[in-house]
Amino acid sequence: MMKRASLTDFDRDLIGGVLVQYYATCKREAWLYAHKILANQDDENILMGRVLAEMKDEKELHQFAFSNLKFDKISKQKGHYLVTEYKKSLSNVEGAKMQLLFYIYLLKKNLKLKEVKGKIISGKKVIAVDDTPQNLKDLEKILDEIVELVSTPTPPKAEYKAICNGCAYRDYCF
Repeated sequence: MMKRASLTDFDRDLIGGVLVQYYATCKREAWLYAHKILANQDDENILMGRVLAEMKDEKELHQFAFSNLKFDKISKQKGHYLVTEYKKSLSNVEGAKMQLLFYIYLLKKNLKLKEVKGKIISGKKVIAVDDTPQNLKDLEKILDEIVELVSTPTPPKAEYKAICNGCAYRDYCF
């Protein structure tokens, strides 16, 4: 049974990278997560994520904490900063890009950094994410949509997608 949380005036400052990633993947998943409805903690993807996080710690990949966010690595490059996120897979490229763009957006907005680039690394694949004005404008729109979605009293209707097979929230949908 799904417990209902009341978030009628959801504060945009509470949005984190995972919520942005979930929103880009599945609006129902984002709603459940924002309402503190836990995914299946025994799901193999969640367990694998925990193992990968522990491995990152052992390799000292310097998880960087900023505000209520944690991203994997930030470094200063020639003329800009580079934020790096490591993913176990790229089955959800759009979600990973939006999460990283969110981190870039916050660094630019809150720390007044002029140029911030990003890259997602999964195995041998590397995907670049840039702080273009259009990307940041698209993200602003998504943040507004997230606030609107999370403020609704019920989750959106479940819609089956191929990615649902690996989702730890699938028990709430089908």
